[in-house]
Amino acid sequence: MQGRIAANPSGILMYHPPGRQFVFGRSLAIEFSTELLEAILVIWLLSQTRIASFGGRVGFVLLAGILAAIATNVSYWNWYGFPGVYTASYMLIEVIGFLLVGIVAGLMLRKVNTAV
Repeated sequence: MQGRIAANPSGILMYHPPGRQFVFGRSLAIEFSTELLEAILVIWLLSQTRIASFGGRVGFVLLAGILAAIATNVSYWNWYGFPGVYTASYMLIEVIGFLLVGIVAGLMLRKVNTAV
């Protein structure tokens, strides 16, 4: 199999039969909803912690973003041969998004130190 792959072209093709409509607004709404759900979930996870510092809160969300980027992109690069530049760029976009969510969450979820 390795010899056949090395000697012949290969790739993945997503085939959609004629008549399929691409609705930009629908796709944009699905993408926005997905990103919003990710942000809500990571902020909920952050709210369940006792992290008191701004840097700790940002770091928690950033780490969650790095984990999500690795989990969703490295396998595509490894198994399907997505280009390394594409994979790294997409991961960077995802990590930056989580960093921004972390900064906002870090500012808004100020922890109150209470004795337990």
